[in-house]
Amino acid sequence: MIHLLSIRFKFRTLLILLFTLAITDPILKEFGVYGLMLLDIIFTVALLTALYSVSSNRSLLITGIILVAPIFILGLSNYAKTNFYLTLLVYTLAITFFVLVGISILIHIMAEERVTVDLIYGSACVYLLIGFAWAIIYGFIEVLLNGSFNIAGTAMSHPDLLGQYSFLNENLAYYSFVTLTTLGYGDITPLTGPAKTASALEAIVGQLYIALLVARLVGLQISQSMETRRRQGKAEKICLPLLERKKSKQNEQE
Repeated sequence: MIHLLSIRFKFRTLLILLFTLAITDPILKEFGVYGLMLLDIIFTVALLTALYSVSSNRSLLITGIILVAPIFILGLSNYAKTNFYLTLLVYTLAITFFVLVGISILIHIMAEERVTVDLIYGSACVYLLIGFAWAIIYGFIEVLLNGSFNIAGTAMSHPDLLGQYSFLNENLAYYSFVTLTTLGYGDITPLTGPAKTASALEAIVGQLYIALLVARLVGLQISQSMETRRRQGKAEKICLPLLERKKSKQNEQE
């Protein structure tokens, strides 16, 4: 467990938890109270791991704690789900936190000079964080403009949103990842202007991120290969004369 949560593999741990949350969120809700309890645990650990991923920067860590603490207190309480202003506050804090963690990991990725396994894990984490952040943005829009999304031919209602686990609605999370990957099944559609704009932006960001990430990884790989060849060339220049001298001495002795 300590090895799993080490600094080197913190992105791998976060990736596992985010992926688990994405695939189990709609499933566990079908198992009633016990499913929600397990989902609470997964979501809590995911938030703590996301906070741990920015722990190397003290300022980001303090900011993350300030954002996460109210989320735990308000986001998991029934009172926050029925109070309009507290609901908006929780959504705002959650959006800010996910964006903060995503940008922090992205900066780490851009600063890397070599393609590593941890770099790939971090890149995948950012992609999933984009999906979750937009799911919360959709929830924020729904709170402000009730009926912003059409689900199975029926406009989403305010009780439907607040009745779900915390601020992460299963339908909006599903819609977010479908939009992010540009699958566009059409079973959930945006109805209001802000919802349509947010959906279009997510699709654009998702495609740009993949394109830029691939370009970055390919660039790093090419640079890494060129550097390896340059070092090999230097080593050959140094070692070749020594090998020739050794060979000539052996020939003289023979």
